[in-house]
Amino acid sequence: MDHPPKTRLYRSLEILPGALTWLTLLGAVVFSVLAPVWVATYIILFDLYWVLKAVNTVLHLLSSFLKLKLHATYDWRERLELLRDPAAYQQVLRQQISAAATPRRRRRDLTAELKRLEALDFRTRLLDYRQVYHLVLLPTYKESLEVLDHSIRSLLDTDFPKEQIIFVLATEERDYQRALEHGRILRERYGDKFFRFLVIMHPDGIAGEIRAKGANLTYAARQAVGVLRELGIALDRVLVSAFDSDTVVAKNYLAYLTYAFLTAPSPYRTSYQPLPVYNNNIWDAPAITRVVAVANSFWQMVDASRPDRLVTFSSHAMTLKALVEVNYWPVDVISDDSQIFWRCWLHYHGDYRTQPLFTTVSLDAMLDETYFLTLVGQYKQKRRWAWGVENFPYLVQNAFRDKFIPLWRKLLYIERELEGKYFWATASIMIAVLGWLPLLLGSNRFGSEVLAFNLPLLTRTIMQIATLFLIFSVYINMVLLPPRPKQYSWWRTVNMILQWVFVPIVSTIFGSLPAIDAQTRLMLGKYMEFWVTPKARKTEIKEPAMIFSHDHPKS
Repeated sequence: MDHPPKTRLYRSLEILPGALTWLTLLGAVVFSVLAPVWVATYIILFDLYWVLKAVNTVLHLLSSFLKLKLHATYDWRERLELLRDPAAYQQVLRQQISAAATPRRRRRDLTAELKRLEALDFRTRLLDYRQVYHLVLLPTYKESLEVLDHSIRSLLDTDFPKEQIIFVLATEERDYQRALEHGRILRERYGDKFFRFLVIMHPDGIAGEIRAKGANLTYAARQAVGVLRELGIALDRVLVSAFDSDTVVAKNYLAYLTYAFLTAPSPYRTSYQPLPVYNNNIWDAPAITRVVAVANSFWQMVDASRPDRLVTFSSHAMTLKALVEVNYWPVDVISDDSQIFWRCWLHYHGDYRTQPLFTTVSLDAMLDETYFLTLVGQYKQKRRWAWGVENFPYLVQNAFRDKFIPLWRKLLYIERELEGKYFWATASIMIAVLGWLPLLLGSNRFGSEVLAFNLPLLTRTIMQIATLFLIFSVYINMVLLPPRPKQYSWWRTVNMILQWVFVPIVSTIFGSLPAIDAQTRLMLGKYMEFWVTPKARKTEIKEPAMIFSHDHPKS
């Protein structure tokens, strides 16, 4: 569709991220010839900053990993039962904290939870989980029946009452025959397994929409709201999970989400973000796309440990009340999963947040029919994610129109958004390539400067530190992997370790380059269309993928 005309200010904001990236890349080349000492100084400072940032990132990754592992041992369904009597529940927590057999990490986590609950006023809160409904939206376009079936079966495997789940298969009219067939088959299989099983077809060509996931989700949610109202279900008691077609939830997902909603400080001013891991077909995917998949998972884990920075991504949840109040997901952007957060943040004048859920939703690693198509598809997927840079002008323009958001908060969130996109495009190239330019292009001007000796040394030191982080990352990756399928030998496990030699290639070709591509397109006004990631499977998955065992002690 044709994009509506934009103001000069908005176009300037669209240009800014790409302009900063290209000024950095081209400036490094030009000034490596004209002023290599200055460039070398900048690169050294940049590298030192990145080392400190990398250390901080690893600490956050470790924090999320340990919390994910710990929270897998809790019985969230039992917690929901206990929460119906908050005083009795808090007493149970005190007993668990004081028990001699309680491990130290578990005791610290329980103590923090007790303090959090003691700060809440339960007199006006909804406490009975049996009054909470889940609206699960699964949008699909050209996905196989196997992919959809796997996602639905994972919901049936959750430890939450199925009579409180309204499932919606959100199909597309432009995939009419497949949509009808899949809808019919899945309704026959699962129509009586949920409170309601709805198949909703999104019409093609609605004015003001682009062909994107957000438009499908919004249409499906609007139709579902009509059904809920007919059933007499209050919208403020419904949680919406907006999934990708390949989303496979952990067994504790719905119970954990319900608990988080019932105990959140501001439950209707909060989105809820589980940790995405790309494990559905991880054993089938080639090494390069496996590394990309793991890196994606790790970055979400890092952000989960700093919720002040967390923005919704991919599969996420929120209250239906908030969704209706902000007029659903945007229907004319590609990055609907993140822009819905900014839409809520702006609508509630900065009083909105994303709460991490330390449970997993598993998705597909990039895999297509051939190796070449897989690599092309991986690049396109990363470019589509990098198109989230379109949120920057949207955030800046609308934030400064809001008179109620404090100036410091506006500037902080804008700076974080710009910083993230800038480093996504430049960091890998700065570290891997540009650090050598002053020596290669400006060696005559360096002379005997101490920088000429220190620059290679610093670059080498950074690589050594990166190697230590890599070993730590390999360990976490191996722990998070689902069991190896029977058709693969032990050599496939060895490959899971050896694959990390591709990190320098992956971080540049499937990291920086797609981000530069997306920012350049936005800068030039060459707006992208939504690209649907192909989902191929080599291994039949008979059971939902799980990260940790959910055989847990009483909690």
